[in-house]
Amino acid sequence: MPSGTSFPMPTTWRREMTLPTPRLQGRAALVTGAGSGIGRAICRRLADEGGRIACLDRDLAAVQATADAIGNGALAIVADVTNAADMQRAVEETVVAFDRLDIAVNAAGVGASARLVDTTLEAWHRVLDVCLTGVFVSTQAQARQMIAQGGPAVIVNIASTNAQQPGEGLAAYCAAKAGVEMLGRVAALELAAHGIRVAAVGPGLTDTPMVARMLADPVARGAFLDNIPLQRPARPEDIAAAVAYLVSDDAAYVTGQTLYVDGGASMQRYPSLAARKPSAPVA
Repeated sequence: MPSGTSFPMPTTWRREMTLPTPRLQGRAALVTGAGSGIGRAICRRLADEGGRIACLDRDLAAVQATADAIGNGALAIVADVTNAADMQRAVEETVVAFDRLDIAVNAAGVGASARLVDTTLEAWHRVLDVCLTGVFVSTQAQARQMIAQGGPAVIVNIASTNAQQPGEGLAAYCAAKAGVEMLGRVAALELAAHGIRVAAVGPGLTDTPMVARMLADPVARGAFLDNIPLQRPARPEDIAAAVAYLVSDDAAYVTGQTLYVDGGASMQRYPSLAARKPSAPVA
């Protein structure tokens, strides 16, 4: 072969050397509960996937910190998810900044722990207002914009394994998260004709500020880990990865479903007999 002659690069090599286009390149996303924990991790992951992110939270300093960490024109919006006017304004600000709304993730939430007979009406309303009514108000504003602009879009709500698994002291939280799942299924049914998918992610025990104090107790931490086959709590990034899948075209045929990300904790586990020493063989 004469000097200076180049060889054609094999097709397989060209594929390996070509960087894939980010799954969410250029898509506009609005994420609630973006000031910390799961919401912040979702913002970062969707930005890493190429999305343009509007971060929403009630806490100005926290949501601004999330937007600053993301950079690349990320928007910080201060709003209350239970307030319809606030959420309408948040959607409008997102559209002004990014021209449209392709993705919405409703991750805002609060928790409370008290036995049913000790739960105050105030505590009940606080959890239901943020975790359920907030998702309704947010979804309504988001869906109206998505219908008006046309084209495919997706809404993902953050539910919980507690939507299916009751927990002592969690009456309000379990009721709210069960409502989030069914609300999402109704939305998926009604919005499908407009090309809008609606799904949910159901985290199990997740290492966030909301549960940090509980996980700091070695006894409580051990009790929870005993029920998780993968033997660790979820990281916020684990939940964000599931959201990134659901809002991408990889999940284009997924709607009305909940993806549980819980290390296997929601499975009906067969009792571990290894530690037992029966006095007689089991027939």
